[in-house]
Amino acid sequence: MNDLRFAIRLLFRQPLFVLVASATLALGIGANVAIFSVINAVLLRPLPYPDAERLIVVRERSVEFENGSVSYPNYLDWREQNRSFVDLALVRRENFNVSGGAAVPMSPERISGAVLTANTLRILGVNPIHGRDLRESDDVPKAAKVVLIGEKLWRTRFGADGGLIGRRLNVDGVEREVIGIVPETMQFPRLAQLYVPLADGRAEEGTLSRGNHPGFSALGRLKRGVSLAQASADLDGIASALEKQYPDSNTGRRINALTLLDSTVGTYRHSLVLMLGAVGCVLLIACANVANLQLARASGRVKELAVRAALGAGRWEIARQAFIESLVVAALGAIAGVLLAGWCLDSIRWLSPGTVMRFQETRIDWPALGYTAAIAIFTSVAVGLWPALRTALNPNLAAALHTGGSRGSSDGPATRRVRSGLVIAQVALALILLAGAGLTLKSFWRAQQAPLGFDPTSILTMSIEIPEARYEKRESVAGFYAQLLERVAALPGVTSAAIGNNIPFDENEWDSSFHLTGTPVPPPGKEPSAEVNMISTDYFKTMGMRLIRGRNFGAEDAAGQPKSVIIDELFVRRHFPEVDPIGKQIDDNTGFAKDVPPMTIIGVVPRTRNEAPGEGIEANQLPQIYYAATQRPQNGNTLLVRTSLSDPFTLVEAIKREVRALDSDQPVASIATMAQNIGNSLAARRLTMSMLGAFAALALLLACVGLYGVMALNVTQRTRELGIRLALGAERRDVFRLVLRQGVTLVAIGLGAGLLGALGVARVFSGLLYAVDALDFSAYAIAGVALLGVAFFACWIPARRATRVDPVIALRAE
Repeated sequence: MNDLRFAIRLLFRQPLFVLVASATLALGIGANVAIFSVINAVLLRPLPYPDAERLIVVRERSVEFENGSVSYPNYLDWREQNRSFVDLALVRRENFNVSGGAAVPMSPERISGAVLTANTLRILGVNPIHGRDLRESDDVPKAAKVVLIGEKLWRTRFGADGGLIGRRLNVDGVEREVIGIVPETMQFPRLAQLYVPLADGRAEEGTLSRGNHPGFSALGRLKRGVSLAQASADLDGIASALEKQYPDSNTGRRINALTLLDSTVGTYRHSLVLMLGAVGCVLLIACANVANLQLARASGRVKELAVRAALGAGRWEIARQAFIESLVVAALGAIAGVLLAGWCLDSIRWLSPGTVMRFQETRIDWPALGYTAAIAIFTSVAVGLWPALRTALNPNLAAALHTGGSRGSSDGPATRRVRSGLVIAQVALALILLAGAGLTLKSFWRAQQAPLGFDPTSILTMSIEIPEARYEKRESVAGFYAQLLERVAALPGVTSAAIGNNIPFDENEWDSSFHLTGTPVPPPGKEPSAEVNMISTDYFKTMGMRLIRGRNFGAEDAAGQPKSVIIDELFVRRHFPEVDPIGKQIDDNTGFAKDVPPMTIIGVVPRTRNEAPGEGIEANQLPQIYYAATQRPQNGNTLLVRTSLSDPFTLVEAIKREVRALDSDQPVASIATMAQNIGNSLAARRLTMSMLGAFAALALLLACVGLYGVMALNVTQRTRELGIRLALGAERRDVFRLVLRQGVTLVAIGLGAGLLGALGVARVFSGLLYAVDALDFSAYAIAGVALLGVAFFACWIPARRATRVDPVIALRAE
């Protein structure tokens, strides 16, 4: 405690050193705490379920799709035959139109939710906070209609009314009794606030078809003592048996099983670990800077320490005193770093994908504070151990009492080599970060510039889904949307309006296998697939897409007429490379009827990019087939409106009025511009690029400050030598070159080491890049030139100062 009090008193007599050292460490520690807090919230914090590590999400894997949805009949076989799970549930994300009844006043709203089997909450280990859970009797065809609602919805829309249990809500046109309130800890599927049993869906033709995969995921809880690998092998064995039993639908289909946590956030693991490595480099650079400051400070305290040694202080006491001073500086840096991290988290949350709630739950908590303490101890060791040992083990400590200890004195060769090594390490680490930031920046730019195939400017999008309970017939569905398009197109400022299902950047995916009429039937499991989209006549006009050949949908493509389709350029290149596709036919597999007439290709349009490039279904590069909405009407669609107005959102209220005029209970949702949807798809890449860019800039700043400090100290310590050189006739430009050459040499060695390090870790970046080679020459060259330029400036100032040394004053001082 005496040493601590003395260290604090001594440090605060040198406020500039304390400020610079603690601020430098605060930057490194703050960046580390911020990224650790994100990693803790996203990857490390357990899911809020009992024994969450035993919760497994199971999907189907095929040659074409690594993570495909589950067939309901396959799920039934898995559940019956597996020996690894306590139970298996089936879940599908869904959106519902919800409005209140006479007893529950509520304006129409579209709410995210899920269709699930009755055992889902029991598998998760979640109990309703009010009311009851689903029973098996609720989950059979023609059962009484019930619904569970989420705690957040219950509090925000119903004022936490305990009397809501037993009342009825209108859900997709069906009156359902509220039977329970699901706690906020229920986060599966993401953003869900309404839970409806599968029930009648179990008897639907589309669900019962083994070859149909209508968006389901299976959720299971492992038996105790069973590993994920064992469970995967168990289910794969069942899938292999099903392949032999049902070759037409199950050939090549196996299992993709992940823990629930990995299924939720596993795609972000690589980028977050990379960012942790980046902030680790920043911390090392900061530590090297402060260690150099400590060495410089120690060289000026030799006489003071010699007096203490002469008065009886042992080497251990001297080393302990120096180390405690470093610990105090690190503690100050850690406190400031936590404050800085808290400020940074707001920016990180803003940049993070908004639909992944674990990013939004990032905060400075006890694990983060524990990590801060560990980092503070590490930094105190890193910045204080070598200066403390060097001071304590200095064999010439007593000789300092007999010297003047003037400012022109210099350290020994060992100390200078250590300082130079620290500068080289800083430059090398900074180059690695700059190269990584350059690669991700170029990748992000390439992703933004990837061809879209349409013009996204001035397009307003919103989701509309009319309930099947009120719009059972295809004619009524088609009639609603025809009237809506007519009304919206007549609004002032609207250039054109259209509907589409599975449009670009709508976070949905709908693909289907197909067969070209008259060609050999491919073996099971080898059928080609395409994305499908049901569109209205003005869809291509609204999207700004040109018709390459053939014609658009028109009056001749009305309901009851022979079905027509439009294909994209990719479809033509793959399946009609040397043939005009117009007039060719595709078998109609849009329903379950047999021997229906084929569909005729009537047009070709450009291929559109539907997601972030290289991610999700976009990575599969599927061609696209467009169907006429009049011939295949869908209850759920996206309304697209191209406007001449500068702000598309000024149309929102007018469009809502037109929707309510047709159906007073019909809400609209997911209101955004197409440009916003495209930007949201790049959120993960934007986060990685922004964070690496910020860390690289910070590393560059710290490395150059460290280089400047070392060069300035060298000039100060070489004042006598430089004065003698000038007195003996050396030109000032020779002195300038001498000092500058020393700094440039350090930078050059650091650049060489950094280039080798960057090439060594290039594979780490490869999984995050789009259309950019991890060994891209331009990224490394630009990083090296940028670092060399800034470092040259850091060396130039001390070199310039060296030329202003007055030899008379320098020699007189000695």
